[in-house]
Amino acid sequence: MGRSLIRKVLAVELLILLTGAGILPNISGGVKDTDTCFGEQTNGSIPNNGVLDIQYIYNITKNLSDIIFTEYDEEHGEIAKGRFFGTKGEHKAAKILYENMTKLGLYTTMEQITNTPEHQTLIHEIEVLDYEIKVNDEVVDGYISPAWLGSLSNQNQLNYNFSYTDLKVKKKPQFPFLYNSKLAGEPKEFVFIDEDPWYNPKTKGIRIPVINPLGREFYPYLITKYTKIWRLFYPNCRGLILYDHNDDTHDMVLLKGKAGNVLPILFINGTTGRKIIENIGDVTINFYLNQSYNDSVISYNVIGQLNGTDPTKTVIVDCLYDSWWCQGTADSAIGMAMVLGIAKYFKENNIIPKYNMKFIGFGGEEYGFTAGSISYEYAHRDENIIYVIDLNQVGFKQEEPRLTLNIIANKLSFLNEIWEIAKKTDYVNKVGNTADIRPVWAPGGAPSDDSPFVKNRLFCKTVCFLKDTGWKLHHRDGLNHQEGDVLKYFDWDDVNATGEIVLNVTKYLTVGDL
Repeated sequence: MGRSLIRKVLAVELLILLTGAGILPNISGGVKDTDTCFGEQTNGSIPNNGVLDIQYIYNITKNLSDIIFTEYDEEHGEIAKGRFFGTKGEHKAAKILYENMTKLGLYTTMEQITNTPEHQTLIHEIEVLDYEIKVNDEVVDGYISPAWLGSLSNQNQLNYNFSYTDLKVKKKPQFPFLYNSKLAGEPKEFVFIDEDPWYNPKTKGIRIPVINPLGREFYPYLITKYTKIWRLFYPNCRGLILYDHNDDTHDMVLLKGKAGNVLPILFINGTTGRKIIENIGDVTINFYLNQSYNDSVISYNVIGQLNGTDPTKTVIVDCLYDSWWCQGTADSAIGMAMVLGIAKYFKENNIIPKYNMKFIGFGGEEYGFTAGSISYEYAHRDENIIYVIDLNQVGFKQEEPRLTLNIIANKLSFLNEIWEIAKKTDYVNKVGNTADIRPVWAPGGAPSDDSPFVKNRLFCKTVCFLKDTGWKLHHRDGLNHQEGDVLKYFDWDDVNATGEIVLNVTKYLTVGDL
């Protein structure tokens, strides 16, 4: 058992003891309470009482979301990868951020993401060069997660081309870890199929304070274990098909590195998947995947600085700006645009903060497990970062299941401070009673760009704003990028209310008032 895991187990045991003794308050329950972006208009309904410039936030959100359409030539076979790690789409997004930060009057820089001693493969990835999925000789919408055939020490094993035809389809075993002699003796090549459990409303995550405070499921990690077992048990198994619970979208789950899958995983939409299940004996699958290992991905953090009266301390207001192969509106063009909206508010109101403020767009959050913030935190160890205000997926709508804006802080007393500020916004009423809000104490940080600062800076206080608890379109794409995580789910009221909370928290920490 590693030291970090031991610390987490001890923390859980301590938390249980303290809670049972009535020492800790119950604070984690739900509360029902073009390149430039200036002058662009929309037909959306803009709230009249927005504290931040909501139109400005929408314009930047739209420009970032549109990158999947503007930067790729799909008609001639190019894969549209959105703002994915190291792609030209991510580089275009960095340019948009740089130009807008500069126009706001911030001192703006772009800092290249690099490996660190602890993360020596931070800028390594398997690039998907080309792929295709056919069901009965008909090309279908989908995504194939690369297979990590070897360890990172043997990179040549990761440059691999898969190509299979006329594969039979078998339902995934009910007990995937148990040996099935019939499947083991299957003479023909085949793929397993199952419904995708990731962010599926039918599969509920277990909420464990400290280790899993948001109740996120661990299914992707189980799937990687399945593929390793199947590779040994079933010599003719060539992959796994996961079909979505949504009709028109497919998932894009990241499974990488030594913990990654060893067989290709094919993600398809729910409509296609259910047709396969209904006619499983008459279906054949053809697919190919060409992948290449890249150990020098180029990606950037974009940093806009506003100087304060005490330059010995720094407050970071940040968001990821990369995305999966989709518009990436909620995850997280909106949050990134909101960071710029807060910077705009400070500049236009001539607010001089007590400390230096850095408004940062972190690259590589999705693929590199917070690659940008890991790189930044290590490169700036001499910087006295006292607060990190992190935005993730915020400002979007979903009717069912009802979502919750989680305010996640790493220190209990700090969370109580932030929560008192947040309650003044009356979030639930301002969003038309469509979502809840709750405080979450996570000593290890949120699953976001705040976590490297929590891990390595004992006295740094962090807060993350993340709307979740069952977002059905998380990491989804479909219908030629018109469905999934797309701009039409931008919620003006939610952006207004969330923006007010984040601005008030930022002002409280950097100016001393609301």
